[in-house]
Amino acid sequence: ALAGCTGTGPAQHSATTVPPTAVQTNHLVVSEAQDTATVEVAPGTVITVNLQENPTTGFRWTMNVTSGLAVTRDDYSPSDTTGKLVGSGGTRSWDITAVAAGRQEIRAIYNQPWMPLTGSEDTFTMTVMVR
Repeated sequence: ALAGCTGTGPAQHSATTVPPTAVQTNHLVVSEAQDTATVEVAPGTVITVNLQENPTTGFRWTMNVTSGLAVTRDDYSPSDTTGKLVGSGGTRSWDITAVAAGRQEIRAIYNQPWMPLTGSEDTFTMTVMVR
């Protein structure tokens, strides 16, 4: 038995032009899910770090980077944009640019800055290999 396509002739396809989609290169977006990850990037790459934060409790993320990285943006965006949910959290975001080759580190700690460190604070770390 033979199996195959049936029809009246060759398929007719109209040519469709798909507009190009802008793709940002040298940009990496990370969150808590990438804690302790190692990434490899080119010089000039921007790494956006997004971490959940609730400053209404006094807790906030403090970010530190090694000298081959530069923090170029530090913003907080509340989850509730209506202003009706008192005490709701949001997202702290940083843009960090790779400025020098080598092994670099991103380190953040979530605490109340006026309190002494106990060692049980939430942290975020990432190793950045700039090549």
